Amino acid sequence: MRKIALRLGLLCCGLVVGLVLAELGLRLVFPTDLTSGGFQMNFAAGTLNSFVADDECGYLPKTNSDEYSEFGCLHNPYKREKSPGKKRVLFLGDSVTHRGRLVRALQCCYGDERYEYWNAGVESFNTAQELVLYRRFNAKIKPDQVILSFHNNDFMQTPLVFHKDGRLQMLTPQRDRKRINMWWFANSYFYRFLIGLSWRGDSEQKAVEVRQTLADMQALMAEQEVDFRVILLPLMKPLKDWDDGENWSRKQSTAMFESLKIRSYDLLPSLEGMLAKGTAVEEEAGDAWHPNDTAAAVFAADLQKQGLLILGDEKLIQNQ
Repeated sequence: MRKIALRLGLLCCGLVVGLVLAELGLRLVFPTDLTSGGFQMNFAAGTLNSFVADDECGYLPKTNSDEYSEFGCLHNPYKREKSPGKKRVLFLGDSVTHRGRLVRALQCCYGDERYEYWNAGVESFNTAQELVLYRRFNAKIKPDQVILSFHNNDFMQTPLVFHKDGRLQMLTPQRDRKRINMWWFANSYFYRFLIGLSWRGDSEQKAVEVRQTLADMQALMAEQEVDFRVILLPLMKPLKDWDDGENWSRKQSTAMFESLKIRSYDLLPSLEGMLAKGTAVEEEAGDAWHPNDTAAAVFAADLQKQGLLILGDEKLIQNQ
């Protein structure tokens, strides 16, 4: 019996020593790397100062800050009380929405007489994060209409956020963050390494999750009697240059909108028209994610023709 206990003890000690050596070895080999546990998210300089870590959705914008109001929206001239005779339109989305080009272009098309334009866009957000932000903060402004801008990164995993050396660290994980222990991830290189090794492609499951998030958002808007519509944003490059993953996300998006009966507006035809004329559409050369002012103006004119914003006493459209 003593021999068995001794062997088990030696085995346990060996495992502990092995884990410690593996941890130290990874820290030496990857002093600043995330050892395949995920991909570092890139933000413009100073942007991280606008965020705060959140257990439910990775991060949220800091409210009551220089950039965002108490309602989780970019600061604007509107009061909390609705202006008589005006429709309050709230825009949800990622960096395309946050940077405001499309919102400003729509404002130029529709004018200020009948609408207020509230922007709740957040850099690198996905739909799940946008729903959390809306529930906690945006809903307080009681919008008449919510416009969700849907992009390829809406299929990305909700990010992992933790503090390291007093700084906020953000990364897109290699697997569902719900299956990751954040304490171990923040403190152990070896744990991150194992996460990377255990990763398997789960695109189909992610599509199911995104569809459910859209359904939840749709149901919440219906409950609050808010008109809900979606803009499907294309990548700023010819469709023939999209890779398999980008084509997959577009196919999934259109299928979800159709099955949920969500009123959606596809901007790809507008983009292809501009590209056929040789129009420059990228915010910066090589950036296929963000439209420039010219592209945003064309998109806005097209959306106006399609009747994006509700007019006058137009009844709420229940997308059920």
